[in-house]
Order: sequence, then C-alpha cells, then structure tokens
Amino acid sequence: MYRNSSYEEDLARDLRDKEAARVFLLTLMEGDDGLELEAALKHTIRRMGVKEFSDRAKIAMPNVMNFLRGKRRLKPESLDQLLKPFGLRTRIVVERAS
Repeated sequence: MYRNSSYEEDLARDLRDKEAARVFLLTLMEGDDGLELEAALKHTIRRMGVKEFSDRAKIAMPNVMNFLRGKRRLKPESLDQLLKPFGLRTRIVVERAS
C-alpha cells in the first residue's frame, strides 16, 4: 500500500521527537510478527530521513547508507551508536541452557 507524501512528511516530523521515535521503533519489533532489530532500525531511519538521523546520531551519512544497504556488518558498539538517538542500547545476556 502506498501512502501519500504528506503522510510520510508528517511521520518524519513526528519522529523528530525522541520518545515518539523510540515508541515507533519498539512497536515495529513487537509480537510474533515483529521485525528483527536491524530491520526495524532500517525502516525507522528511512522514515526519519537519512540526513536527519545521521545528524542526530553523529554518524557520517555514507556509513548510515552502508548500514541501510546491508554493506556494513554491525558490531555491538556500532549498534549502540545507531540506538543512541532513541535513548536505547544493547545488552547481551548469557543464560544457562536448559
């Protein structure tokens, strides 16, 4: 389904708010049919606007574009840098197998 440009512009404007952007990203990952973290991030960044996200995250735009195109393998530090504009970070938990 295609949406009109005013919807996309309104969404991009809404995503300038850190809390709204965080809720949008986390909602994309909810439920059994939710997106994986990287896919949700890519979707959210595209909706925010690559330049706006790049500025907010303090990541060079070519690096953001490489991530969006799947040309950049993410290390935990890189993932944390991408999550910082949303007020989020990663945490690795190791548990005993049952």
